[in-house]
Amino acid sequence: MLALFISLQSYSQEFIYRRGLATLSIGTGVPGYDFGKQSGIYLSSYAKLGTSITGEVSYFYNWNVGINFMITYNVNPVDEGKLAAGYMLESPAFHTVNAKSEAFRDIAGLGGMVFDVPINDYFSVTFKTMMGLRNIYKPTASIETTTVFSEVNYYETHDNKLVFAFLFATGARVYVNDLFNVHLNFSYMGSTMNFEYLRNNKEISQEVHIGVLSIQAGVSYAL
Repeated sequence: MLALFISLQSYSQEFIYRRGLATLSIGTGVPGYDFGKQSGIYLSSYAKLGTSITGEVSYFYNWNVGINFMITYNVNPVDEGKLAAGYMLESPAFHTVNAKSEAFRDIAGLGGMVFDVPINDYFSVTFKTMMGLRNIYKPTASIETTTVFSEVNYYETHDNKLVFAFLFATGARVYVNDLFNVHLNFSYMGSTMNFEYLRNNKEISQEVHIGVLSIQAGVSYAL
């Protein structure tokens, strides 16, 4: 019985040591909801596909359930051609429109639960529900327009806000060996915020839901 107890303790300690995961993922960030809806003259309406990078640390307190901490960074450029077309639709007086804009950027720190459901010894599916804080940068933009008689230029200032964010994710994990596994994740992060900025000295207040659907692949290392 003593030998069995020592054996179980050794197994338990090894199991606890392997409960942690450090994860790095990279992929595409697809704008969603009000973000990228392609109407009007707001910059957020013309956000396009961007890059999404995520780092995570997970601790599983049993085989299937754990806590997860995540830092995620997204960059979504503005489709300048569609932004210019939006200005053309806004006023029939415009003869030509040329738009230049920086990219939307955001970084978020989130915490929550992760669920790992094994299908067999080599494959499992995962689910995550998380919340935290997200800093979103609304870029500057310069829009040059001409009419038949004159030129009118518009300039938008930037805005930077720290807001609440929620995230839901699902994915699949393939175990390579005792230390490494590879995965594919799909996640949606959303935040509602109020951008406040100037367009040619006119104050603009825009309430918008910034959503990003991330499709990422990555690798995890057992701690």
